[in-house]
Amino acid sequence: MRERFNSLMGLLCEREALRESFERQDKNKASGVDGIRKEDYGVGLEERLVKLSDRLRRLGYLPKPARRVYIPKGDGRTRPLGIPSFEDRLVQDRLSAILQAIWEPEFLNCSYGSRPNRDAHQALRRVEEIITRERTQWVVEADIQGFFDHVCHTHMMRFLEHRISDKRLLRIVWRFLKAGVLEDGMWRASEMGTPQGGLVSPVLANIYLHYVLDLWFEKRFKKNCRGKADLVRYCDDFIACFENQEDARNFLSALAERLAGFSLEVEPSKTAMLRFGSEALRESLKDGLNRPQTFNFLGFTHFVSRSRRGHFAVGRKTEGKRIIKKLKLLNERLRVLRIEGGKAMMVHVQQHLRGHIQYYGISGNTRSLRKYYYFALKLLFKWLNRRSQKRSITWARYWSVMPHWEPDGVTLQVRFCEGPEMKSEWLRYCGTVGKPDGNREDKYQPEALRESGLLTDGRLQEAKTLSCEINFFISSVSTRPKTATRSNRSSRSSHFA
Repeated sequence: MRERFNSLMGLLCEREALRESFERQDKNKASGVDGIRKEDYGVGLEERLVKLSDRLRRLGYLPKPARRVYIPKGDGRTRPLGIPSFEDRLVQDRLSAILQAIWEPEFLNCSYGSRPNRDAHQALRRVEEIITRERTQWVVEADIQGFFDHVCHTHMMRFLEHRISDKRLLRIVWRFLKAGVLEDGMWRASEMGTPQGGLVSPVLANIYLHYVLDLWFEKRFKKNCRGKADLVRYCDDFIACFENQEDARNFLSALAERLAGFSLEVEPSKTAMLRFGSEALRESLKDGLNRPQTFNFLGFTHFVSRSRRGHFAVGRKTEGKRIIKKLKLLNERLRVLRIEGGKAMMVHVQQHLRGHIQYYGISGNTRSLRKYYYFALKLLFKWLNRRSQKRSITWARYWSVMPHWEPDGVTLQVRFCEGPEMKSEWLRYCGTVGKPDGNREDKYQPEALRESGLLTDGRLQEAKTLSCEINFFISSVSTRPKTATRSNRSSRSSHFA
């Protein structure tokens, strides 16, 4: 029997902790149903925090309903979000920290979403490691249909009671679950689900799936498998890897039954079993397929590939639907920014590309990055010329000014590992795109990394091989016509203002 915490309200009501939660809030976040933003709540902050702490202590605090908004999804549908009021954000931030501290030691290693010191790139590396080193031949990709809208409140409270016996804190959580949403001026009660957009929703979702999926797979289902089996989950997206085909089939049938017991079901369009592994290329030809099947996970399409030495490897590229979706959103944003001038449009594209490369800039994804970079700049060129009825810029003038604003400080990371414990070291390249002297020879030098102690002699050759790909990407996004001279640079740049 695990220890249960019976006195947690003091942590939730502490004024200093509430003030820290206030400082952590982003001032640019959308407001809730009360219309209050961070700068508004900061007026008379100490008095507000005293009253909030007092209401929490005497259980007089009642969360406001979340404001319902919809954002577009890649398949043409919309995703509902619930935006909490600012005061609810403070309480949810404290509540999330408390729950995270209790359950973080409990969470299994297969879970990567919404956890400290864990991110999507680590989940992707784990998938690659399982497929290439754990004799994986079958992959089951799965997604839970409308997970955040179908979380059962009764089961959620039962899961929380496994480690928390403080009835007052559990009552606050229950009130958040039942606060409801406000849509088009109409209040609607919440019978099931946790609104996406709330600060406490991610940790509640992790707790729910920890008991529903993670523990069930690792402690029960995996023990009955004939071959090796592994699970990787990021929030409500997960994949399971199996050595044996029968285990994969049993998992698909058992998964539907397991989720149905907790008011959940799989998304049929995003759930499939496919052959994927070192034998996939040969076996797919026997099955009458021209090439092995692929699967999508965390925005990347995974496919069967080969290393430079001809060994099996997991290839990754940006998911095609993600590229189309992001380009459509960028196109719409540039259309809106057209009235604010060319400089605002260029700054937005610069920030957009920096964020895109930071996430999708992984080894092997060079071609997709170049394609996205090219189409993003084409969209910028189109909208710069649509600020008036007359074409205001040519391609020659357009490329002459690009080196002054391209995304700099972009970080590309490559992993070098050896041994069964997967000892890994991260080698980081911080690009300075548009370097004034135009010297690209010192962009990535494995020998310099060895001298600094980051690389051993045994991994130097591997670093030299992978550095070719990094330098190729750097040159593809950085090489432009010579930078304009200082005398005429201001006149060219002012043309976009």
